[in-house]
Amino acid sequence: MVGRDDELARLLDVAERARRQEAQIVFLSGPAGIGKTTLTAAFCREITDFRVLSVAAVPTERLIKYAAVNRMIQDARGGLSPDLRRVNLVPENSSVIAAGGALIDVLDDFRGDSPTALVIEDAHWADTSSLQAIGFAVLRMTHDHLLTLVVTEQARRVKSDMGFTGSIKGISGLELGGLSAPAVGEYLAAQGFPAVPESQMLRISRWSDGNPLYIKALLGASEAGSLPDRPTSAEVPPSLADAVREWSDSFPPAGRLLLDVLAVLDAPATVSLLQRMTGDENLLQHIDDLVAAGAVTRREEAGEPNLHLIHAGQRDALYSSLSLPERRRLHQAAAANVDPSYRWRHRVAALDSYDAELAATLRRAAEREAAEGDLSIAAQYLLAVSAVSPDPDTRDDALLRAVRLLVVSGQYAPALAYASRVEAHPASARRQEALGFLEYARGHDVSAAEHLRLARDGFAGTDEEESARAASDLATLQRSLGLGEQSARSARYALARSSDPAVIGEAQANIAYGASLSRGPAEGLRLLTHLRPNPADVAPADLDALVCRGTLGALSGQLVQALSDLRVVARTSTPGLARRTDFGARVHVAICHFMLGEWEESRRILSLAFDEAQVSGRDVDFAVLHAMSAPLYACRGAWEAVAADLTAAEEIARTVDFSAPNFHVLQAGAFAAFVRQDWPDVVTRLRRAQEDPANAGRIRLYGAWFLPMLGIACARAGQRRLADEVLTAMEGFEATGAMPVVGRWWLRGNVLHARGETQAAVRAYREGLAEPPVGGEPVIQRSLLRCDLARALGGLGETGEAESHLADAERTFRRLQARPWLEQCLALRHEGAGRPDRVADAERFWSELTDRERDTARLVARGWTNREIAGELYLSTKTVEYHLGNMYAKGELTNRRQLRDLVQALTD
Repeated sequence: MVGRDDELARLLDVAERARRQEAQIVFLSGPAGIGKTTLTAAFCREITDFRVLSVAAVPTERLIKYAAVNRMIQDARGGLSPDLRRVNLVPENSSVIAAGGALIDVLDDFRGDSPTALVIEDAHWADTSSLQAIGFAVLRMTHDHLLTLVVTEQARRVKSDMGFTGSIKGISGLELGGLSAPAVGEYLAAQGFPAVPESQMLRISRWSDGNPLYIKALLGASEAGSLPDRPTSAEVPPSLADAVREWSDSFPPAGRLLLDVLAVLDAPATVSLLQRMTGDENLLQHIDDLVAAGAVTRREEAGEPNLHLIHAGQRDALYSSLSLPERRRLHQAAAANVDPSYRWRHRVAALDSYDAELAATLRRAAEREAAEGDLSIAAQYLLAVSAVSPDPDTRDDALLRAVRLLVVSGQYAPALAYASRVEAHPASARRQEALGFLEYARGHDVSAAEHLRLARDGFAGTDEEESARAASDLATLQRSLGLGEQSARSARYALARSSDPAVIGEAQANIAYGASLSRGPAEGLRLLTHLRPNPADVAPADLDALVCRGTLGALSGQLVQALSDLRVVARTSTPGLARRTDFGARVHVAICHFMLGEWEESRRILSLAFDEAQVSGRDVDFAVLHAMSAPLYACRGAWEAVAADLTAAEEIARTVDFSAPNFHVLQAGAFAAFVRQDWPDVVTRLRRAQEDPANAGRIRLYGAWFLPMLGIACARAGQRRLADEVLTAMEGFEATGAMPVVGRWWLRGNVLHARGETQAAVRAYREGLAEPPVGGEPVIQRSLLRCDLARALGGLGETGEAESHLADAERTFRRLQARPWLEQCLALRHEGAGRPDRVADAERFWSELTDRERDTARLVARGWTNREIAGELYLSTKTVEYHLGNMYAKGELTNRRQLRDLVQALTD
């Protein structure tokens, strides 16, 4: 290795940090042939105390979900003792979270007590699902002895695909540039050219930009023992492809043919496949010669040797250097010998003219894959159709359909890569549809809806099924824009024209959601009675409607049933634009847990949602997640974290062209102000949301959450007329569970108390306490109502009953670690100093823990083992042990029992 001492030292420094249990992720990037693989190999030789698990991604597996993860799992399993070889491969229909969990599990067993290096070479060729799963896994292993080295030519894209957006601790980049001029001289000397004049060496350095691949190609093309004086002269081909062709010609014909075959296959090849492709009786000897010359590498995979080219740049140069007839001939040979699933690619590449029959075959394959739900593969088939069909209209249609499928399968960046081609197409309904999906990928939902409206109208009268599908997608967008009537109207249009179960199911969901935006969630629920009561029995085509039922149930008080509905969807990957409702399902699961007082579970679900959004979400998703995170931190009194969440959400909300993110940000900020009892700030924020006409439907939808906060803040701030108006609106809110009913009595009590009608206020509060917990106990509202009831009773001199209600509220707030409310409750009791020291110590200890330490402590208190905790929290056992060590230090504890007792003191 020449000229990379500094880079190697940087990698070794990162490895040292990983040894100290500071998990590190390094993106090693640079152009093809720059020396990434060589540097990686040298680094791996240096870290002898690490267990190294590596995978080299290959282009042919890029469309196979979890291909790279499964190869990694296979390699890891091969290094395990027989009693641990129990890890199953990840099925293609698994979620990213499940795949990441499987990888964490096998890494836990693989490394034992050693630090681990996870190496992903040529990561830009890895399938997106694997990158997402690996990204999820390493995000959950931040306190392990783990070093993840991602080697790629496209660091920005791969980093985004893995979910490492924004600033994340422990992530660094190392971009390799060309060798310096002195290093080029050293490289030339190492290759047997020790007497190169400095001027000539400088010219070579400038010509190659220090890229070893270029230099090696130049050396291979040169006459023995000499170099051309001026690489840009006619004596040396200026094209890298020509130089590499010259280099490969230096091998015997059989070796040169092997290089060409590997370039055409564009993937590692087994010896048996190469034997069939070349018919070479002395194949093994020629392979040995190429390996010895450093032209290829040989690796044992699945019990059979596989031959690899050194890197993607080498392959590209070799492939480009092939004459067109030779390239086609080799693709034809490949099509006759490779596995059936790869043949169509070679058939396409072998064509010297358009092929209507192949185009029709690919089109049918795309339809089959789409029907089976694998939209990503369907998109690739359609892209091939756009290259081989003799009919220009068919080519255009295939490309536009492919863009749609790329977006609905979550491949936003690949879809946007075709934006210029889509924009160059002649005007048509299909083009409008593709433009709409591209705008959706950019987070421009208003613009996307307009394009889909034009697509719907353009298809009308010529293709009713396509018009219905565009209308259904439009309805989904309109509901996210808060346009209830328009969404329901578009959905009814789709329902009247489609026979597709998926379109019908999505349309029914949008009709119900539209009705909810117009008349409240209970109205929408009445339109979903056709769904089976047990969510596990709901047909796949009705999953959108199931999301809708769960969401509306949560917002109208059916918290427990909503959890059942939404969990089913959160664990299932659904196709279509409405797959974004999968994200909404996870968010509303967190909301349900929050309202039920299950804050640790809510925060855990939210943490998973953050990790998943980093892997496969749109930017706008983060605004919603931060808006959900802020109230959780506010309840704990973590005001710096609240401010950070609100700032992040506000910044994102300003970049989109619709108002939903800002609505959620205003609600979150108002909730934080409510916790602080900053009543004017609550009113200001919620009135801003209320005054935006685009939020009218959202306020009806989120009334059980929105209206009590606004009305109580108005009453406390002295704005009685507005408080009365809000109470009237809340009394018109139709509830299906206890949460909105308790909220209504709570609001009424506050309004009456503000008027000076204390006895009437007490009666209202008591009505709220008497409300049975239908649909789930609304812990937050009921406990805050108790405090307000105690305040009113204290004013009437009924201190005994007031004390009892405050004691009940205090127990709840202590269990929830709701420090601001606990302090308010204790202030009302005037007994903050009377608490047992044990509880005070526990509260101080708990306040010092991180969120994930609290997750771990909560499960320790339940008697869970480290492995059980790791599985529940999607962590490794090493990370669990790390958290335990930190907690022992913070609490001056010596064992697990002491930790359990301390945590349980908070719930006594």
